[in-house]
Amino acid sequence: MRTVAIIGATGEVGFRLVQVLQPAYRIIAIVRNPAKRDFSRFPGTDVRTVQDVADSASLAAALHGCEAVINASYIWYAESIIHAVRLSGAPITHLIFTGSTGVLTKLPSDSADRKRASEQAIRVHCTVNWTILRPTMIYGHKNDRNISRLLRAVDRYRVFPLIGKGDSLIQPVLIHDLVRAYGIALFNPRHYNQVYNVAGAKAYSNRELIRCASRGLGKRIWFVPIPAPVVRAGVKLLSALKISPVTAEQVMRFEEDKNIDLGPFVRTFGYEPRDFEKGVSVLISELKANKLVRSPDR
Repeated sequence: MRTVAIIGATGEVGFRLVQVLQPAYRIIAIVRNPAKRDFSRFPGTDVRTVQDVADSASLAAALHGCEAVINASYIWYAESIIHAVRLSGAPITHLIFTGSTGVLTKLPSDSADRKRASEQAIRVHCTVNWTILRPTMIYGHKNDRNISRLLRAVDRYRVFPLIGKGDSLIQPVLIHDLVRAYGIALFNPRHYNQVYNVAGAKAYSNRELIRCASRGLGKRIWFVPIPAPVVRAGVKLLSALKISPVTAEQVMRFEEDKNIDLGPFVRTFGYEPRDFEKGVSVLISELKANKLVRSPDR
């Protein structure tokens, strides 16, 4: 049985990778806080604590005996991981990194620049086979900071503010469909030294996506359009007062189309991730099970 290390194994993606890959591989779960998840559910999983992934020497020691590494944490640790692989002396033949389609933005973004630099470091400095998976916005679990929050807001409120016309496009990916991609790419020469954008089956306007969420919950909502310049001015003022819940960059990103061509992924991986209308039902079921949303309107 081959051995796979998962960096960030207590995260939402990482922990699901442990669950999905554990029957076929020996798993080394690399974590900062092992108490955060119950790994006893997965017998044979070797939990190793590394306080800082940027500490290549500590990470190298944790990689002892592994043959592949999946970084389910931030891609900007790429150079430290590549260095740790060299130091470890482990027989590692494949690295999978979790990137982001945020690198495709045309807006000025320090975060996107940092991710682009990390991708370039992988291409230039990685001496073993690598794969980069770039998901769009990930949803499908109760702790996600985007769609689960949206669903709770739709469940609670009937009037919804909308920046501009709400016609910019978004194409979120269900976490279960994303995790499946890692398993297909792992140790697969067809995916070596390639970059893949991973998204839902189709793009929705922000207005359509919120409507879809409300239908899934059986709720009725009404939109209140707010001109984008007014929103930007308000965020600028609140940011100066250090009380803004969002950044100016987030507002600009909301107005930017974030759709991608999923064709290359579907042709290569052999499956199509679910669209939002199907995927959101999975999340709604989880939120209802945890009593985080209520029953539909009667």
